[in-house]
Amino acid sequence: MYDVAGKVAVITGGTRGIGLAIAEQLLAAGGIVVLNGRNATPEAEALTARFGPERVAVELSDISQPAAATALVAAAAKRFGRLDILVHSAGGPVPGKIADLTSEIWMDAFALHVHPVFHLFRAAHPHLAKEGGAVLLISSVAGLRGCPGTVAYQTVKGALIPLAKALAFDHGHENIRVNLLTPGIIRTRFHAAMSEQAKAHNLDKRIPLRREGSVEDVASAALQMIQNEFITGEYLTVDGGMSMRVTG
Repeated sequence: MYDVAGKVAVITGGTRGIGLAIAEQLLAAGGIVVLNGRNATPEAEALTARFGPERVAVELSDISQPAAATALVAAAAKRFGRLDILVHSAGGPVPGKIADLTSEIWMDAFALHVHPVFHLFRAAHPHLAKEGGAVLLISSVAGLRGCPGTVAYQTVKGALIPLAKALAFDHGHENIRVNLLTPGIIRTRFHAAMSEQAKAHNLDKRIPLRREGSVEDVASAALQMIQNEFITGEYLTVDGGMSMRVTG
């Protein structure tokens, strides 16, 4: 098992939601985290107060900007002297059929979900290659299965899967493991606009476990993927069985 105690993790989208929950899991296991988000949040401030600046740092920036991704890695390595774990959790909904989208919305979806992996990994590689490490990308079941009216979101989340596999293959000899999580319907701000009717349909017809997931469900799976030293180039679906259904 990969011992995360004393290891430094950079987590994009780490100031709230799934990213923050992953940070809490790593901290509980003895890790050190650098949280990235666009804006400060009470949740990130509370985590810093709880574990102290020796264990938690917050670096605010727009990770969709290449320079920000490179600077984030540099700041983490400078502050803590190492970088062992990279989690790309930043993202957000991109609703609309293709005729509804502008070219700017389409490109922005790639800029936030996909392109940061390129810049983050390139910057982090010298640190990860020293002693080996773990990279975890947060995809979605939308990248695996059809999902109406979300063409851009499906595309960018789906693109993360071959990207992770390519990185895992190319850098396995350096003991750098690269994996993904593909969450389903997880109760965060992402689904805040979901109607009660849609929620009821999901619970009654789409999710065999008859409940929505929590950020803790995803974070516990994330810790397992990070700690298991013999898994790379794979994805783990956390969706209550939703994606295994043929209809619904």
